[in-house]
Amino acid sequence: MLTLEEARAAILAEVTPAAATEMTSLAQAHGRFVARELRARVDNPAFDNSAMDGYALRVADLLAAGFVLPRRGECRCGDAPGRLAAGTTMRIFTGAPLPEGADTVVIQEDIKLEGDTVVFPKTVQPGSHLRRRGEDFHQDDVLYQPGRRLSAYDLALLSAAGVAQIPVYVSARVLVVATGDELVAPGAPLRPGQIYESNRLATILLLRELGMDAVDGGTVRDEPAALRALLKSSADFDFVITSGGASVGDHDLVKQVFAEIGQIKFWKVKIKPGKPIAFGRVGTRTHFFALPGNPVSSLVTFKLFVEPALIAWHHGIPHLPHLAATATNEFRRHPGRTEFLRAHLVSENGKLMATALRGQGSHMLGPLRETNGFIRVEADSAGFKPGETVMAVPLNTEFS
Repeated sequence: MLTLEEARAAILAEVTPAAATEMTSLAQAHGRFVARELRARVDNPAFDNSAMDGYALRVADLLAAGFVLPRRGECRCGDAPGRLAAGTTMRIFTGAPLPEGADTVVIQEDIKLEGDTVVFPKTVQPGSHLRRRGEDFHQDDVLYQPGRRLSAYDLALLSAAGVAQIPVYVSARVLVVATGDELVAPGAPLRPGQIYESNRLATILLLRELGMDAVDGGTVRDEPAALRALLKSSADFDFVITSGGASVGDHDLVKQVFAEIGQIKFWKVKIKPGKPIAFGRVGTRTHFFALPGNPVSSLVTFKLFVEPALIAWHHGIPHLPHLAATATNEFRRHPGRTEFLRAHLVSENGKLMATALRGQGSHMLGPLRETNGFIRVEADSAGFKPGETVMAVPLNTEFS
């Protein structure tokens, strides 16, 4: 049985990265993965400009005039102010171009107006309150490398850099299927022994959050013929994700049928929840994940294994953040597997606090109402006590 790290390494070694690319507009590029170097088309700032509202001047003129200069004109954003007349000062506003010949801006709070004359303090520092052309980045500077997943902040930067069209990798096409005779769609009446299916919806939504082209394949019964038909039709997909049928029961057929049609790279990982997970390939294109049927196991294994595979497929570098946190309660267990506890993370007085939630069974969805992260418990650990340092894996940035 593979460890968590061994399983992740085996998956990433098997991922065949995307080759197809497409161009997309800046407005449609949020969450997409960059396919080629992105370079700035302009300098930023595009010209020397004022960082404050105040007065532009030449320090040599100021010293020669005894810190008193006549005011001549003003410069607003969007103006082309021309040259500063020798021996004068010009009113200037934040972001406005610095007039030619000026080398300093004095903020308006530090001066005194006497009619059309400006009296300056004797503490003026040359070069103050200026934003120099290109001090942020220059035209043709490389801003992003292939594999970068673009955030709203990235797109703001690219917009300022004059980039309108972005080459991105095509989004992975992913088929999502739930397996099991006991599964019923929410809203339908339940017969004895049946349960409502929830894994498929969660998986599809997580995929869409990552920008994937998620396709709902519905529910497949625990019948070898139906599973064979599913896998044989997978050639049109980059990834196929099933939930259920990956364990060792007589009716857990996904792994069995998959072995007939594809190649299983591994089955079972030394983690909790999520031990019965299978990964492999079908043909040259399709990556296959058989996730556990228990809802929490399915969600955890998606985060630990499927998400990094999808990022790698888009030429990105997967990263699972771990933050040191202080445990607020006790958790004891028998060592054996690396365990991921549903947890509530909160920041208190600059410290990250982690509470292991009640109800850690892999079938128990109730704790998800408060879950915003995991506590990682190593395989050789017997747990932790209140006040001890634990490793937290945040699922979002809302620690409240």
